Amino acid sequence: MQQTVRSSVTDPWILVVDDDRLMLTILVGLIRQEGFERVEQARDGNEALKKFLVRKPPIVFLDIEMPELDGIETLRAIKEFGVSTQVVMISARPTAHRVEAAKEGGAAGFLVKPISQKRIGDAIRACMRRADRIAGDVELFIFS
Repeated sequence: MQQTVRSSVTDPWILVVDDDRLMLTILVGLIRQEGFERVEQARDGNEALKKFLVRKPPIVFLDIEMPELDGIETLRAIKEFGVSTQVVMISARPTAHRVEAAKEGGAAGFLVKPISQKRIGDAIRACMRRADRIAGDVELFIFS
């Protein structure tokens, strides 16, 4: 059986950050079911920043509510290091304040838990288009 190797353009590194082990497993599984295999995981903001600096993934899914370094603080740090990185914030409680903080911090989008496989796939493809500027500035704020 011959394996095909996808380029980083069609199969980008994706970093998924969530302090809830079950949610992290579910998110990674949904991303892989969409055909994206290069997934890195982190359980908090500090671990996320370390992994971000090693891989410099073009796409990050980032939970907002985490101990120590929360998602908004992590988003700001990522944007300092990787301006072109597309960060999609995730939350079970999408308050107007959180959505506004995510936008101001440079997030590419916002997904509400629970997240469907289709929403994950749509968000990844929108981030890829946005990063490549194929569709210009894609407004990605997605709610589920």
